[in-house]
Amino acid sequence: MSIEDSGLDRRRFLERLALTTGAASLAALAGSSAVAQQAPAAAAAPAAAAPLKDVAGKVAFITGGSSGIGLGQARVFHEAGMKVVIGYIREDQLDSALAQFKGDRDRVHAIKVNVIDRDAMRAAADEIEGKFGKIHLISNNAGIGLLSPLSATEYKDFDQTVAINLTGVFNGVREFLPRIRKHGEGGHVLTTSSMGGILPSEGGGAGAYTATKFAVVGMMEALRSELDTAKANVGVSVYCPGLVNTNIFELEKNVSAAFADAKGKVAIPDAPANEAMIRKIIGVGMDPLEAGRIVLAGVRSNDLWIFSHPEFGPGMRERVEALMASVPHTQAPQSRLGSETTTLHNSLYVRERAKKLGARRKA
Repeated sequence: MSIEDSGLDRRRFLERLALTTGAASLAALAGSSAVAQQAPAAAAAPAAAAPLKDVAGKVAFITGGSSGIGLGQARVFHEAGMKVVIGYIREDQLDSALAQFKGDRDRVHAIKVNVIDRDAMRAAADEIEGKFGKIHLISNNAGIGLLSPLSATEYKDFDQTVAINLTGVFNGVREFLPRIRKHGEGGHVLTTSSMGGILPSEGGGAGAYTATKFAVVGMMEALRSELDTAKANVGVSVYCPGLVNTNIFELEKNVSAAFADAKGKVAIPDAPANEAMIRKIIGVGMDPLEAGRIVLAGVRSNDLWIFSHPEFGPGMRERVEALMASVPHTQAPQSRLGSETTTLHNSLYVRERAKKLGARRKA
């Protein structure tokens, strides 16, 4: 009987198969005997703890927190009882951002900080600890959206995109994670990627942006595996949104704020020819508060990937199926397998899959 004859769509069929037969059957479904033989049992990899299930009274620092997704997170975290520090770089956004917090303003603090400036990031961490004592959550949210084909991207534009979207994330991890681990109360590292970090846009068109967003997904997966193995009591999540009402594509203002020299001069990326269309599309995106609530739920349950836009599900499935269809249908020599044990499988994926499918089954 085919999947179609059984009355199940492919997604539901695979979910049922996963719940009843485990990872080995999914690997066999892909047609790779080598992968199937090496698949670990889900029961051997219990789900990681959720260190920030209770966020009330905890301290969060959000880079790029004065507008869009970052401000949405800040407001939602504040509503949940957290002490919130907004990292900002554009002076023109600060007053309107702070005006969004109607009560308990003593739990809100703002720091001007450029994520590409490591000394400034260290100073920001010192200031937060001086103000609130400890740091429990770092949200690496600052980013710029350069929408140009990779083949047409200038060196300076690529370097600027990498500096903020990728190196800026590392700077946040490197400076804040040791402080989160030191107090031992539990914490979380959260990074904003994009659905562009999972699915490249049709025809390209955002090459440098896509590269950095893919990179931070990999960075957070590696960090999550590292901290889970170390039993560090620090969760890790990467948020991959679709359209959200934000100003990430205001390149002139965002890049000027980040890269202007002492004379206020900076090389600005060329604005896309379809800038007006982009602004119109962004205007129908998700409300940042809705996005913030989804992110907070993901932090509380220590979800590795936080997705907020269900419309990308079919494209994600196509990508995974294309990857599996590309696996050679040959047997790997045992001599090579013995040297590849650390990358053949990562129990992180088994744990996360079991947790999410279990939650879906209960729902």
